[in-house]
Amino acid sequence: MWLYKRTSSYLFAVINTAVKALGFSEAAFAITTKVSDEDNSRRYWGEVMEFGAASPMFTMISTLALLNLICFIGSGIRLAVMAPGVGYVGSMLVQVVLSGLLVLINMPVYQGMFLRKDGGRMPTSTTVTSLVLAVSACTCVAFLP
Repeated sequence: MWLYKRTSSYLFAVINTAVKALGFSEAAFAITTKVSDEDNSRRYWGEVMEFGAASPMFTMISTLALLNLICFIGSGIRLAVMAPGVGYVGSMLVQVVLSGLLVLINMPVYQGMFLRKDGGRMPTSTTVTSLVLAVSACTCVAFLP
């Protein structure tokens, strides 16, 4: 949870401060009740993450989770292609392990985005926005010299 708190809160604070300095409107948070209906209450007491409402925080969290997933898959492909005799495995092993751990930590986010079908799943608009942002970031980085 500290990973979610640090990545989303600090990034959101920087963006909110920049938007405020430029004179645009500030972001507002909607507080939701956890016991308003039976499904929300069941998910709350079952300690299942609730992603039901669209939020800029969820967009940042899901974008970072997708970036971690893309990097992990890319590093796996790169290790499979370049591993024989290059010495690449030893130099990148720690990064691959760290990326794998981040993917494991983000499993509830992936479930909320792609697997869950209940009312607490990640909104489709947030999922699409995060996919576009993550793929755009990876594409931009891939074309850097």
